[in-house]
This record gives sequence, structure tokens and C-alpha cells, in this order.
Amino acid sequence: MSTHAPHRDDGPTGHLVVLGSGPQAEWEHAMQRLAAVGPLLLIDTEPPTWQRPHLAAARTANLLDPPQVVNEVAKSASTQSIAGVLTFHPAHARTADLLRRELTLPGPSHAMTEATTLRHRTAQLLSAADVDNSGALHADSYDQALEAAHQVRFPLVCKPASPRTRYAARQVTGLPELAEAFAAATAATWPGTGTVIEPLFDGIEATAYISDSPSGPTTVAISHASFDPQAEPALLPVEVVVDAEDVCAPAVEDTASRALAALGHRSGPAQIRMRITSTGPRVISVTTHLTDPLIGMLIEQVTGIDLISQAGHHARGRTLLTDESRLGASAVRFLQGHGTAPLLPPSTVAPHHVTPYASLQPYPAEHRVGTLRRSGHILASGTDYPQATARLRNAAAELRAARLSA
Repeated sequence: MSTHAPHRDDGPTGHLVVLGSGPQAEWEHAMQRLAAVGPLLLIDTEPPTWQRPHLAAARTANLLDPPQVVNEVAKSASTQSIAGVLTFHPAHARTADLLRRELTLPGPSHAMTEATTLRHRTAQLLSAADVDNSGALHADSYDQALEAAHQVRFPLVCKPASPRTRYAARQVTGLPELAEAFAAATAATWPGTGTVIEPLFDGIEATAYISDSPSGPTTVAISHASFDPQAEPALLPVEVVVDAEDVCAPAVEDTASRALAALGHRSGPAQIRMRITSTGPRVISVTTHLTDPLIGMLIEQVTGIDLISQAGHHARGRTLLTDESRLGASAVRFLQGHGTAPLLPPSTVAPHHVTPYASLQPYPAEHRVGTLRRSGHILASGTDYPQATARLRNAAAELRAARLSA
């Protein structure tokens, strides 16, 4: 993997504010790319550790407290210009929006942020434009959730209308589970935004990744996720695959284009999550930013398109177009569980190849992801989706055998 040296603040480019980060194994690639675009000011809940070589400055703040974040950024703005703000976490979209308005920074409009942050508002706008979507129904109380459940019918998904945490959606197969799912969703939503109830669609999970092009926003990659049964009733990915020649591309691209037009998105990165059902794609959610740095790396490997750098440039009010170089498929499998048994062989402390086509990235320490604990991931590549997934699962089987025989 190629790397970029950190940008040196020797010009009037200003700092790019990055809201939050994550484990080094999943985030370092993105930090390298962003640091090459311009100097970074990281705002996070904890002081930087592994991030420090990529940063020009750092401050700590509660990222779910927008005024506190604005105050910390303002302290830096008194001595160094701020060029833009970027986040990978949907829960920080409102904070990023407030920073853009307070400091007159480039980026999505306030109306666009609200339209994509509130799940039911997204559904309403898409329905008005005849774009098939989840049909999310808003609920402020359990009685309203119960009424919505009767309209949607079981099985369904109960989730925060505007999530403060990742992976807060819950599958609900019957009435006895609804009260618990509603309470969990309410606890994970921004105050005053409520919850949503939507159908649990059968079909293939797909996410379209949007980038600028000479003709406007366009779908440059599609990922497919499968969910971890260990996490149920939560919806937590265990595998994600990006295929340069995705067979679902025509249907996904058409739906993505119409969704963006309905929401008024005209430039910059975006992600559109959908289910490809027997009647066609249905949009589940839209974000005006990338949400997973590691998937950005997979996309770059198989398309040549550096979405991370593009996002960094766009946050600064610039446009960066990169040439495509489409080849094969790339996939990741997360090593995660409830923490009752080790998932890695003893003394696994460094990245290495499990098989000739798959590499293991163990984490120095487990971290919680939803209801599970994640201790590493496996990366694999292939000529297409079936080969990449086969190699990924073969490597996972080899790893399990090594652990059990140790």
C-alpha cells in the first residue's frame, strides 16, 4: 500500500478539521491520504496516539456536543485559518454542519444535512420524487411505534431517526420484541428526533459511493455487506466486498442518481445504502460523507479512485478528479464476537498472510463494535466477487484451524 507524507503547513491552505477517528488498522490509510491533502486538526474525545504523525494539531472535545466542538475549533481558528471540516461518522454530521455555518466553510447546505440526517425526512423526500425507499415511519412514542409496526408488519427494523451511535438498528420479528427495540433506539437517537420503523427487506445489501465527475455526481463504486448472525438482532456487517465490475451496477446507479436529484445533492461525496429486492433497489439511507475509511481503501484498490483524498479536497472547497483503473475485487472480513473466546491464534501480533491471497491485520487491543468485540480483520482480493469472497472465507477457515490447533 502506498503512503503519503503528512502535508507541511507552509502555505495559506488552512487546517482541515477532522471530527473523530478510530482504530489505527482501520483508519491509518485515511489519515495518510488526508494529511497529504493539507494540514489536519483532529478533534476527538481522547488525545491522539497513533494519529499524531499525521496531524498539524489536535484538541479534545465531546463530539456529540456541537457547541463544545465549535468552541475548541474557534481556539485554533484564532491562530490558524480553518479551510474545511470532514467527518466519517453520521452522528457528527450536525456538528460538522454547525462548524460550516459558524465559520463559513464549504460543504453541504444545512437543508441537505437535515434531509439526510433524519431518516424519515429522507424517505419523505424520496417518496415525493417516486424513488423507491424504505418508507420509514416516524415515531415519538411507543404507541406511535406500535401503530407504525401494524402498518409496516413484521419482520421490521426499529432504528433511531437520527443516530448518535453506529449499528443502533434492531431487527424485530414480533410484537414482544418491539418495546425493547424501541427503548434501545430511543436511547441512541439525538434528543427530540425520535425513532423510525421500516420494513426488513429481503435482498442484497448494497452501498453506492458517489464522487464528482465532469458531468456531476456519479456512482464510482458499490459495496455489498453481509451481516454477522452473532450480533442479532443488531445489524452489524461481518464481510464487505467491492467488485470493480459489479453486476448490480446498472440498477444501483440509476436509483442512486434519482435519489441524489431528489435530495438536491449536486457535488461532493455521498453514500447511498439500499437493498436490492425482487422489485428493484430500495434506498435505506443517504449520507453526504463517507462512513467507513477502510472501505475507501478497498475502493481505491479495485478502481484506482481515491475517495478519501477527494473528500479532503471537497471539504476545502476544491475538486479533485482521479483516473479510473478498474481491476478485480477486494474484500474484508472482520474478526469479531462476544469476547468469550479468543478469535486469533496465540501470539498473533503483526500483520501477515494467512494464505497467498489473504492477509491478517490483528489489532493491538479489542474494541467494541455494536454488541460485539472486534480483534482484527482479514483482507483478500480476487478477479471478481465470487473469487474474492471464496478466498476471504478460506482464510477465515485457516485462521480458525490455527487457533483451535494451538
